[in-house]
Amino acid sequence: MPTLTELLAADPGAWLRRSRSWDALADRLAARADDLGRAGTAALPGRWAGADADRAREQQDALRSRLVAGSAVATRAGDVLGRHAGEVLAAQRRIVVAALAVHPLLDVDLGSGTVSVPSVVRGAATALPAGVAATAGLLMVESLRFGAAVRAALADAARSDAVATAALHALRPAPGGAPAVAPAGVGAARAWWTGLPDGERDRLTRTRPELVGGTDGIPPAARDRANRIRLDAERSRLRAHADRLRLLGDDRGAARAEADLAGLAAVHHRLAAGDALLLDLAGGTGNGQVVLAVGDPERAAHVVTHVPGTGAGWASAGEDLRRIDATRDAARAAGPDGEVAAVLWTGYRTPADLMAATDPREAGRAAADLRRFQEGLRSGHDGPVHLTAVGHSYGSLVLGRAAGPGIAVDDVVFVGSPGVGAGKAGELGVPDGRVWATTAANDPIRLAPGPELFGTSRGFGPTGSVHGADPAGPGFGATVFESAPGPLGRSLHDDPATPTDESEWASAHSAYWDPGTPALHTIGRIVAGTARG
Repeated sequence: MPTLTELLAADPGAWLRRSRSWDALADRLAARADDLGRAGTAALPGRWAGADADRAREQQDALRSRLVAGSAVATRAGDVLGRHAGEVLAAQRRIVVAALAVHPLLDVDLGSGTVSVPSVVRGAATALPAGVAATAGLLMVESLRFGAAVRAALADAARSDAVATAALHALRPAPGGAPAVAPAGVGAARAWWTGLPDGERDRLTRTRPELVGGTDGIPPAARDRANRIRLDAERSRLRAHADRLRLLGDDRGAARAEADLAGLAAVHHRLAAGDALLLDLAGGTGNGQVVLAVGDPERAAHVVTHVPGTGAGWASAGEDLRRIDATRDAARAAGPDGEVAAVLWTGYRTPADLMAATDPREAGRAAADLRRFQEGLRSGHDGPVHLTAVGHSYGSLVLGRAAGPGIAVDDVVFVGSPGVGAGKAGELGVPDGRVWATTAANDPIRLAPGPELFGTSRGFGPTGSVHGADPAGPGFGATVFESAPGPLGRSLHDDPATPTDESEWASAHSAYWDPGTPALHTIGRIVAGTARG
């Protein structure tokens, strides 16, 4: 157990900095693994064939698996250190609060953890008939109270230290081998998990929740158990992080942490309400990632994946969950004979603002992950399933980049899109008539400049979306459906400020899921399989 002096001298910020370093390493390793697994960017020529080519591809797959394993270990190390930092900071605050609560007539020595009577108070007490006894009684009560708080804080810190040490030791490679890692590929990961003994599955869930919770192919119920562990750890870390930033005077940083904490609280409450599974949760850089299913994605007849756009992440989780609940309700109303599951898939590092959203690279990086997730929904389903994917704003670009021959989607829906990275609906790998699009009349996304703005004097054109052809425009080939015009908010022309998706300026960009709107009604029919293109 640490001493009081050691606890008060500890620097939780150092652990937080190490946690961020591990998170950054995890992101770099995951990006390298994605590069090796993404079609068209692999290190090996696509047309190379023969025994040497097969061996080279096996080695490439093995390297990718090692990178994935290393990323998982780094993520877990960051989680452990971040949680430990939060718990030590909470123990320190407990002692400070207890010291401040001691009666002002008494002195507190934080070096020794003792409470004493100052000489001036002792002298005054001797001049009163009952002064000495009253002072002695006060000293005894406050010493007991403060001592109990110190012992409890030291025990909390020691417990956190033991748990963190054990968790970090568990991440070390076993003698003669590496930590457990799921094989690449959705089907292979499911077979690997199914073949593990029950005890090993339980051990990995407790000690490697990022591996179990973040691997497509592992059954949703198992991922949910692991990700609830991650959720508790992140909430604890964020509380401590926000408190420390407040103490340091960084109110803006504390507000950001508190916004993320409020979003994770919304996730927690939605899980507590029942009929929901947490399929992934990740922090690191960016806005935070969360994948949550409402309903049972392995047994529902209809499953919809909602891909949000700019600014989405932990802080926006409450609003994003409202949208998938609204989508599910609309689908159940449109097709009451079939059960529906709705998935919020914020499974990528979303752009922070509209300026960042002009860069298509994050969508390109996210596309392989979305394809893999959809493949897991199809292959892990108990019987036939109708799959719909809805991309909103920048999320429509992610969906467009992921779409193509072989994608596990039956209907593709683009909402308020800045372009989807494709020129025609026929490029998206879904049957004719199963590509849908809508953009509200007052949605400022209509004013997003297209590539022709920078190449000619034509300015804004009818298909001038920043990421290519407008899927709701003429000639793309999608079935365009009606949206309410949406609120105007501040004038699009009077306010030149660059907004985020949720600002008043862009209020029409977010109104598609408002109750009673025609867009929500149609999306519900598409998800339920009752709409006709």
